[in-house]
Amino acid sequence: MALSPVLQGMLWMIASTASFSAMIIAVRFLSETIPPFEQVLLRSVIGLAITLPTVICVAGHALKTFRPNRLGGLYAMRAFCTFTGVSAWFFAIAAMPLAEAVALHFTLPVFGLILSALILREHVTHHRWVTVGIGFLGVLIILRPGIAIFDYMALAVFLSAIGYAGGDICTKMLSRTEPSRLIVLNLNIWLIVFAAIPSAMDWYTPTLADLPMILVMGVTAWAAHMCLAQAMKCADASIVIPMEFIRLPITAFSAYFFFAEVPGIWAMVGAAVIFFGTWRHAMKEGGH
Repeated sequence: MALSPVLQGMLWMIASTASFSAMIIAVRFLSETIPPFEQVLLRSVIGLAITLPTVICVAGHALKTFRPNRLGGLYAMRAFCTFTGVSAWFFAIAAMPLAEAVALHFTLPVFGLILSALILREHVTHHRWVTVGIGFLGVLIILRPGIAIFDYMALAVFLSAIGYAGGDICTKMLSRTEPSRLIVLNLNIWLIVFAAIPSAMDWYTPTLADLPMILVMGVTAWAAHMCLAQAMKCADASIVIPMEFIRLPITAFSAYFFFAEVPGIWAMVGAAVIFFGTWRHAMKEGGH
């Protein structure tokens, strides 16, 4: 039985979220030695190397995106939003407990739904807002009153969420006409351009011991963006963006497994609420 486009979009978004979660773990390992801007540069170089074989097929079209036309501007805007989001995110997760950082980052679906309504003119239904509300409630349960993380790193997470949301909206606009591989190819080229100078100013030469995690970071980031582009092709942004909430329980489990960061009872309760909201969203939209 063929899956509906909406359900396909949700599954692609779950795959994207899982890939981003794996990238977060790699970034956390690398943050002990490699500066954030250099991490952005390295992951983009790897992403470009993976996508490069497709250049022969799309080279002519790819070059057009660097001309001062509307499409080129959209590619550049998407890359700028993503660069802002990724850089701020890498700074934050190097200094904060992963579960709390990811929880704060779930202001992203809220920003995403607002932007999809304002910019994409999508009809954001009542139950889509309810899904975001349930997910955000789970976040608030985890960030219960009294938790002391609302500092400058928390502001970096909010900035990252806004950047990622803007990038998601640009991806949706590009996905209407552009193939996924071209979207990812251009993103990596632009990210290299943006990250080159700040990386050179604070360069650390990676060791052989760093290479496995650098590869994991680059490959999972590439996979995440490919899956994201496919998700946006299949369904409205306001449908797939709320699936981001499942990243929290995935990351919380990974933080416990890799870094012995033990989630408390409130983290588990909040994760259960988020799972319920995601399941409800899938049931409401999956058959459309």
